[in-house]
Amino acid sequence: MVISSDEDEDYILEELADKCISDDDKGEEELRKYSEFDERATFGEVQLELHMLFPNLTMFKKAVIHYNIAIGRVFKFVKNDNEKVRVKCISEGCKWEIFCSWSNELVDELRSYPTMSAHDAFEWLKRHRGIHVDDHQIYRAMRLARKIVKGYEKLQYQKLWDYCEEHGRRNPNCTFGLKVHRPTVGLPPTFDRLYICFNANIQGFKVGCMPLIGLDGCFLKGYFGGQLLSAIAQDDNQHFYVIAVAIVEQESRDTWSWFLIDLLGDIGQYNDNG
Repeated sequence: MVISSDEDEDYILEELADKCISDDDKGEEELRKYSEFDERATFGEVQLELHMLFPNLTMFKKAVIHYNIAIGRVFKFVKNDNEKVRVKCISEGCKWEIFCSWSNELVDELRSYPTMSAHDAFEWLKRHRGIHVDDHQIYRAMRLARKIVKGYEKLQYQKLWDYCEEHGRRNPNCTFGLKVHRPTVGLPPTFDRLYICFNANIQGFKVGCMPLIGLDGCFLKGYFGGQLLSAIAQDDNQHFYVIAVAIVEQESRDTWSWFLIDLLGDIGQYNDNG
């Protein structure tokens, strides 16, 4: 997200940030050309600069309101939607105006293809949006998009305890095994592995599937990677039937042993259930 502003009352319009991609090979010196809004700034301390980056439009609107009220400027929002915000001074003779734009298109594309390179992003924008951008716009937009995507995924990991607890409450007799790394009490826990097995899947396997279980693992695409382990059977229609799954850092003797011990605990004795 980028803003357009001029403290000397001149109006300058910067191209929209949703028309940008990034060059992964640019260095920190290039990055420092564009300031980021300080979310810790309190009323009276808010500063706005040309090309300043904001995490979202809500933060931008709040900053504009605080900034203008603090300096006594009379203003109004002439455009205010989910993608674009334009604010103008309505005092006589005042030409101050500020504009900010954001689109989730690049973020959504990056979330689907986390290994997207600068060239891939450039070609995608040119092909699907007919947009050609320079290196400066490329760098700041892609960097912000990566920051948003990575932050979003981190936030989801923080909700895993609640996820497991809610599923356990709504699905009695199901198994949700979450394991974390926590070397010391003073450090926050980090994700290690997660096992999920619904009781309905177990019952369906026992009464409607062939007494044979297949095991498989596949890589997970995303910023944090990992692998998905699964136990699969076949039903009477020769369709695959998922019994249990687990997310682990990598396939190993340790992770497969852990997965199979939990699976056996849910299925019961193998001589009775396949």
